[in-house]
Amino acid sequence: MPLAKCPRCECMFNKTTGPVCHKCQVDEDADYETLRRALEEHPTLTAQQLGELTGVELACILRLLDEGRIASTPELAAKAVCGRCGAPAISLSKRLCEACLQKLNAEVARAQASIKLAKKKRVEIGTSMNLRRWLDDD
Repeated sequence: MPLAKCPRCECMFNKTTGPVCHKCQVDEDADYETLRRALEEHPTLTAQQLGELTGVELACILRLLDEGRIASTPELAAKAVCGRCGAPAISLSKRLCEACLQKLNAEVARAQASIKLAKKKRVEIGTSMNLRRWLDDD
């Protein structure tokens, strides 16, 4: 079971079912119900507007979107902006525009190319024998 840090209470827990710990799952479900009811009445709200209306944290809203528990409306997806340059993002889950994604891939490739492994040390056979001779001489 992988260990994870709960985004709500920041405690470590065994991540088996969801992104939050067992204790916080009740609050997460309550926030989901609140958001579901608000989206039924106001389906065109952005994530920020939805958070302001319901009092649910934006991180929780985005987490529920990533899980697929809340459907992303076209208006909501259109509000997704790139985290690097502010241009429209590919999607809410990607949070990068196509140009920044290509730049990031190029940076990763350059970083990988610049990493060089150290040369292996050459092992000399019989070096321990020299120690034995030195000890015998004394």
